[in-house]
Amino acid sequence: MIKHVKDKTVISLSPAEYYKLQEVLIDEDKDKALLFIKNILGKKIKELESPKCVPFFEANYRPGQKDKFEKK
Repeated sequence: MIKHVKDKTVISLSPAEYYKLQEVLIDEDKDKALLFIKNILGKKIKELESPKCVPFFEANYRPGQKDKFEKK
């Protein structure tokens, strides 16, 4: 198992995405199913894998930034 993958992953669907999934299931269209997986589920999985917490000082640090906060 990949280190960052949890035992279970929950993916939320908007109402539009839910109905699109239902449409794919009813039509049994393989091409639509693949597009749904790539365009909707694939994007959601990438969002889950991206880091969420980045310390403020790392994300926005610029050289010389601390100088204006040091007492002289």
